[in-house]
Amino acid sequence: MARNRRRDDRRRDLLIGSSLYQVDETTGRVQYAATRSMDAVLEHNPFFQRLPYAHRADFAAGFQRRFYERKAHLRGSGSAMVHVVLSGCVAEESSYGETTTVRILGTGAVLGDLEIFDETLTTPTTRCLNTTMTLALPMDRMRVVVEHNSILSATLGAGIADRLVTAERVYGRVGLRPEERLAGLFTHLLGRCAVPCPRFGRMLEGPSQVDLADALNLSRATVESALRLLRKENLVVTGYRTFSFPSEAALAEFGKVRIPVQRVTGEASHP
Repeated sequence: MARNRRRDDRRRDLLIGSSLYQVDETTGRVQYAATRSMDAVLEHNPFFQRLPYAHRADFAAGFQRRFYERKAHLRGSGSAMVHVVLSGCVAEESSYGETTTVRILGTGAVLGDLEIFDETLTTPTTRCLNTTMTLALPMDRMRVVVEHNSILSATLGAGIADRLVTAERVYGRVGLRPEERLAGLFTHLLGRCAVPCPRFGRMLEGPSQVDLADALNLSRATVESALRLLRKENLVVTGYRTFSFPSEAALAEFGKVRIPVQRVTGEASHP
């Protein structure tokens, strides 16, 4: 019995896509899908984690659950919806004069958060890079709810602050080599946009090389060169719009970022 308990203590729950899996912390290998309940999805969603537990279910109940296929446009000119991403991967394109900024977002992203507080902002164009599930609410209703709910307002504010930090720590590292920046972006996206991977536990699905280049403000040729180097170092295995990683720990080290070992799948450690 004691041996079985020790074995179970090494396992942890990890949300991959829209399912909760158990992962062995010693090996980093995904064992099996534990559950696919909406309660579990909300419990592990970064946005809903910021809300007090007693508020999560009531708040989520006011939203409509929606599913979108790859290439679908979630938001754009004339959009009047706010979306909380439950699973999937989207590209958000914001234009400021002649400059366009692209951010790849996933689980926990609140699409339209800035516009909730500032009605003068132009709605970014947001398209799905793979199958995406969201909770959606009309913008006018969301503004009314936020106006009368200080907890929700503070939660949205914390999410906006986190987005600003991510912009610097993930997208703004212009002093690093392109392959290091790409490895860092991959590491970040694995925590937000991953789907199950039979070989390594989880992988990325959906972003093209053009999407990655736009997000890092690099040329496509530069990203292709960076990918070749990452493949040569056995840090990434590429397929059609898929990227899998033999060792997330090695990927993070190469990308000069730190992540808790408990957050990785595949090889939990490497020589």
